[in-house]
Amino acid sequence: MKGNNFFMPHAYSYHPDHLDSLPGTDDCVDLQDLYLNFNPERPQERFRPAGFKTALTPEPAVRLPAAVPWPDGKAPQATPLAMPPAEADDLSRFRGYDAVVVTWTAAEAAALAALFTPGYRTLDWYKYRHHVSAYLPLITGQRAPFNDARTEMARSYHNLGLYFPCRIGPAKVLVFKSGLHLQCDGPATPVRLLMDEIASTVRPRVFITTGAGAAIGAEVAPGDVVIGGLTRFCCTAQFKNEPWKFASYPTSTVPARALAAITPALTTINAAKVPHARPVPKIWSMPTDEVVTTDFVGCDDTKNRHELQGLGRVCDTGDAMVGQALQTYPSLKWFAIRNACIPQMANPYKDIAAVDQAAAAMYARYGAITTAASVIACWAVIDAIANP
Repeated sequence: MKGNNFFMPHAYSYHPDHLDSLPGTDDCVDLQDLYLNFNPERPQERFRPAGFKTALTPEPAVRLPAAVPWPDGKAPQATPLAMPPAEADDLSRFRGYDAVVVTWTAAEAAALAALFTPGYRTLDWYKYRHHVSAYLPLITGQRAPFNDARTEMARSYHNLGLYFPCRIGPAKVLVFKSGLHLQCDGPATPVRLLMDEIASTVRPRVFITTGAGAAIGAEVAPGDVVIGGLTRFCCTAQFKNEPWKFASYPTSTVPARALAAITPALTTINAAKVPHARPVPKIWSMPTDEVVTTDFVGCDDTKNRHELQGLGRVCDTGDAMVGQALQTYPSLKWFAIRNACIPQMANPYKDIAAVDQAAAAMYARYGAITTAASVIACWAVIDAIANP
């Protein structure tokens, strides 16, 4: 199946024969490293040999979301602290904030910074190392960013996260980039403890986890957004023996006002930068539109190699663990909002390596840009609940 039509009619399966239409993939890349740590604000040199040439161009605007025309008086505004906090400070100064938005990867955080804290990149966000000594024995994964002592990883090494305050109208919002990750930190799942720590300290009205993911099935297009009606685990690797390996956690009902606020005027600007995205991204928000959390790095393909089809609309590696952590906060409204950066991948030759490298190339180039639609959905939910 050679040629130019690598998308099937009315479906979104990407064909690896067209790898050359994406940023170059001259050599194999460490998938976990790229997904978690590739920073489109300032790409790290170690990704250059992998061949992601377009993603490593010197113009950040190529890799980051464009500004969107927020409604008057509702544009997110960064609200930096008058005095930068100590890294060991807790988050109690933000107690009573209306919302917390948690994201996971460097590219997702870059998108959140571009739209929620304009003028302040993630390099300007504050480091969170409160009681980090309690986490040291829990984070045993050798490939966890938390344990990565390379010079390029200085802002991740022994760091629990990055954060910054902002406002959406009168609503106060704390954005937080997690330094911990379900799939690579080890069997103690310290990310659950971190999410509980944030929720119990800040005590927000709204808690959102957001970022890029991989579509499940051929109906979900690149750039589409899934506001999960449910999050569920699909753990078939390191946590396959845990009692919660297939557990699910319902999310809060999405306000109709929020859905109405996610207008084409906001979403089409960045969708236009993503090949084969819909002109207007679709917002999947039915109770059956679920987010699936895996304990491995992977994506759906036409061979259904990870057996994800039928479980949900998009997969990620963190949201269900947030759902588990928030079960002790029944009055808290929480949402899992994911964009599909990677569509279902065609796999006609059963070449898993080619599929994974194609998916990684797409993420490097478009991960932050597709996340713009998720950030817009977060904005709409916060505004609808916190600014009635």
